[in-house]
Amino acid sequence: MKKALVLILAFAMLLAVAAGCTQPSTTAPTGTPTTGKPSGSETEAPKPAKKIVYMYPATSGGIPVDLEKVNQAVSAYAIGKINVDPTLFPVEIANYNAQAMLMITGNEDVDVMESMPGGPAHFTAMIAANQIKDLTELGPQYAPKIAEAVDAVNPGFMAGMTVGGKVYGYPALFDKVTNYYVTIRKDVLDKYNLDLTKIKNGADLEAIVKVLAENETIPVLTAQTVDGDVLTAGNLIINYDNFADNIIVDFFGSNVYMYGAVMGEDNTKVINYYETDLFKKQVEMTRRWYEAGYINRDAATQTEVSVQIIAANGALGTLGAGELGIETSYNNRIGKEMVTVKIADGVVNSGIVQKFVWTIPVTCDEDEAALKFLELTYTDEELVNLINYGIKDEHYVLDDQGRVSLPEGVTAQNNPYNVNSSYLFGSQYLAKVWSTDQTDLREVVKELNQNVAVAPLMGFSVNTVPISDEIGQLRNVIDQYRPGLVAGSSDPAVALPEFLAKLEAAGIGTVIAEVQSQVDAFVANR
Repeated sequence: MKKALVLILAFAMLLAVAAGCTQPSTTAPTGTPTTGKPSGSETEAPKPAKKIVYMYPATSGGIPVDLEKVNQAVSAYAIGKINVDPTLFPVEIANYNAQAMLMITGNEDVDVMESMPGGPAHFTAMIAANQIKDLTELGPQYAPKIAEAVDAVNPGFMAGMTVGGKVYGYPALFDKVTNYYVTIRKDVLDKYNLDLTKIKNGADLEAIVKVLAENETIPVLTAQTVDGDVLTAGNLIINYDNFADNIIVDFFGSNVYMYGAVMGEDNTKVINYYETDLFKKQVEMTRRWYEAGYINRDAATQTEVSVQIIAANGALGTLGAGELGIETSYNNRIGKEMVTVKIADGVVNSGIVQKFVWTIPVTCDEDEAALKFLELTYTDEELVNLINYGIKDEHYVLDDQGRVSLPEGVTAQNNPYNVNSSYLFGSQYLAKVWSTDQTDLREVVKELNQNVAVAPLMGFSVNTVPISDEIGQLRNVIDQYRPGLVAGSSDPAVALPEFLAKLEAAGIGTVIAEVQSQVDAFVANR
């Protein structure tokens, strides 16, 4: 992209020389800030805007139809503010890990990149692979207000961005007090007079799911994301015997438990979570639900997130992690009225803070421009709302309290800019709330995050360099076995022993020993 631009500019210069002494135009190029000085040979021409590529996952309705229209508006705004011309580059979430790796290894033009909750594009995985830049000095130099914005929410969050004493990114600022929710279509719950608010454990939930499965032709549940988790919860552990029993756990930023885990509030012993009775019990429960027909048969291999599958009538609901306000988010992204109920409290740990992180990949050759634009997404309300909701009065309208709703005749299905993923872009605290939300939702959420307790090992990140070979081997084994186990399509009586044996052969013992050593050093020196 930028290479092509250089060639075009060079060709234009040659044409100018060939044309001779043509009278210069007095009209400024579209989108280029003017200096306000009188024209003349002594006046310095405005500098051309620096071009950058801003890459992030498309998590709702895929690539929006009006992306180019909104991109033009974003470009005009950013050029006027900081003389940076961004190209918005959303990638379907199912393809994001692969696309991110292709972009980096192929040295493609990408200047700002958001990390993923898991896979090779996870924050810590990219650090280990030397794919993102050290921002310890670059950040304060070009974008000091990002760290200030993060610290204003919770100073502990930046600790999750630091590995080996160096800062490698900035967390997307959304509600880190991540809880576990069940959401099911309201129409089918009403049809059978079912009440989600009364469930206290897995047996209560199963009783509701069973009624729906026996009377509806659509599968009741599908995985929330593309990792296959139906009843497991990534960086959270749910006690299905009693939802109120909160389990403190830290997986060190890996939602596939690759580095082991520490469980318990005052514990620092690293274990292989896949060996625990808790994991075994959960995958056995998932298998039973799968065989009973409660779960989407393709959950292990789905390429879309739950909101897309439910919107397309591929499932009635899902379980998964979320934040305050997720009820409205589900309704708007699915386009159907949903009942969403919190069933378990989460814990703020490194994995939650590292869920979506904004980074500068090694492919960036415009550090200053990239960081200046990134800083705008943490400080500029108009830009955040433009990227997230689109163009005011075209893609969304505001009520008399300044809350967002869709224009007349526009729905989640036909909205040409149905992004609605404010948790992705810089600071969600700058994003307007939906008309169905309480007006002070952002203030309430910010106060929750300012006062939340973080896990005991918050700020600890695994240095994967000493175990890079084992990590690669473990990733292959986990990719082979885990999705089927957590989606119910693999029989744990057969697959789980095979999985554990292959993890051992791939070096899980070596990894846990190394992580334990690092944890011990962290605890001794904090």
